Amino acid sequence: MPIKIRWKSKEYFGIGLLLFGMCGMIQLFFIFVGQYLLGIGNYIVVILIPIGIWVALFYAASIIFESYAQIERRKKFRSHFHKSRKKNPKLQKFLNFPITKPILIIFLLSIAFFFSSFFICTLFFDNTWAFLIAENLSAIICLLAANLIEKNVGRIQRY
Repeated sequence: MPIKIRWKSKEYFGIGLLLFGMCGMIQLFFIFVGQYLLGIGNYIVVILIPIGIWVALFYAASIIFESYAQIERRKKFRSHFHKSRKKNPKLQKFLNFPITKPILIIFLLSIAFFFSSFFICTLFFDNTWAFLIAENLSAIICLLAANLIEKNVGRIQRY
């Protein structure tokens, strides 16, 4: 049975706020890069556009979180019939923390596609337009990756 998380419940509200805050930290990184390293002086492009991207990244992170929650639920149901395992290494414990996988996936995808598309766009546009296109393209790629993870890994049915 697929999981549908109620984000307003007391159990998942804190996790939702953590995901929202971490996506905001990613956008603060992009604001810093755009303002100081790339020299973009247009405040609408540097501040207002990343707010919309922030919401898109949060939605992508919540989709990935729900997919991995579905996997953990399946493992928990099947674990009653398996032998107990030895201790997990610290890296494995870190990656099994609920919000680590979605944030790492979103962060790495957005950074990689932002910088690659920014440097390609600077060949054809000025820095402001290249920043705008790169920011939107990285958010679209993150949403597509979250959709792909949801379909192939979690198999969550949306109602």
